[in-house]
Amino acid sequence: MFEGTKKRFDWFSLIVGLLFLIAGFASIKHPDKTLHFLAIVTGISFIFRGIYELWFRQRINQLLNEKSGWLIFSAILDIILGVIFIFQPDLGVIFIAILFAIWFIIDSIIELMSAKFFKAFHRGYYWFILILSIISLILGVVLLFSPLLSAMTVVWLISAFLIIFGVMKVIQAF
Repeated sequence: MFEGTKKRFDWFSLIVGLLFLIAGFASIKHPDKTLHFLAIVTGISFIFRGIYELWFRQRINQLLNEKSGWLIFSAILDIILGVIFIFQPDLGVIFIAILFAIWFIIDSIIELMSAKFFKAFHRGYYWFILILSIISLILGVVLLFSPLLSAMTVVWLISAFLIIFGVMKVIQAF
């Protein structure tokens, strides 16, 4: 079926892969700069979200003639947080670290609650999910009380993603 198509070398995939590899290794080498960059990107996204919420609130008012004070409050809060994260990235790093730990805890609690559904299907899998969820919950609490470890975990995950994606793109080039 595919015998007639000849695979050519893909320069774009090679370049993208190499850039991702460089970014992955650079983020491992400079975790502080990676976290500051992540805080600034988060700040920019907060500002865009705030602007969007202000626009959305105006559209709701025009279309439905409804006042939405909470949307205005949320939009202003997002814009203020965005400006703070851009000009004080250290606060953004702490925010990201704490948010990551809270996400870990919430995800573990949800897994614990949903583990009962697997009990009827397979008891071994139920116990596996239960044990991993408890370990994850403990790890989430540790990350919550150790923001530095939480921040470093975020950097390691980002670095691992960049490196794995870079390797995949380099392989895809050939």
